[in-house]
Amino acid sequence: MTTIRRFCCNDLLGFSSVNLDHLTETFNMSFYMTYLARWPDYFRVAEAPGNRVMGYLMGKVEGQGESWHGHVTAVTVAPEYRRQQLAKKLMNMLEEISDKIDKAYFVDLFVRASNTPAIKMYEKLGYIIYRRVLRYYSGEEDGLDMRKALSRDVEKKSMIPLKRPVTPDELEYD
Repeated sequence: MTTIRRFCCNDLLGFSSVNLDHLTETFNMSFYMTYLARWPDYFRVAEAPGNRVMGYLMGKVEGQGESWHGHVTAVTVAPEYRRQQLAKKLMNMLEEISDKIDKAYFVDLFVRASNTPAIKMYEKLGYIIYRRVLRYYSGEEDGLDMRKALSRDVEKKSMIPLKRPVTPDELEYD
């Protein structure tokens, strides 16, 4: 049986095997701790019996006005637990919190342009490619900014794709 719960400090010691995937972004401990302290509702772990970490989701809420949104910083599932819809369950939790609690307009995420399986999964979840960000990953690979409108965005303005690619310095960060 899978348990999805809030991430806690002790999980930082047991999730490294999930981060071994070459497509998973890894961060320093202070980065994880900041998310844990500032956005605890947006940091979830999927756990197998025996407290084995199956995957996790790390996100936040940010922006102002109609740009107020939930953001998926990282979602990853260990290879042996993939194709069980864990990422979908984690994403649904973040969307629900963003929509119902924080009243966000949309959820966004960045994905490597070469990560076709992830892009297809996000599209199945209702995300669209909003814009391409040139050299987003380590100054080498392009990223895709994908979005999904939430109930507050009645007119779906957040889903209107940009017609041209942008560079990382054109992105707004909060």
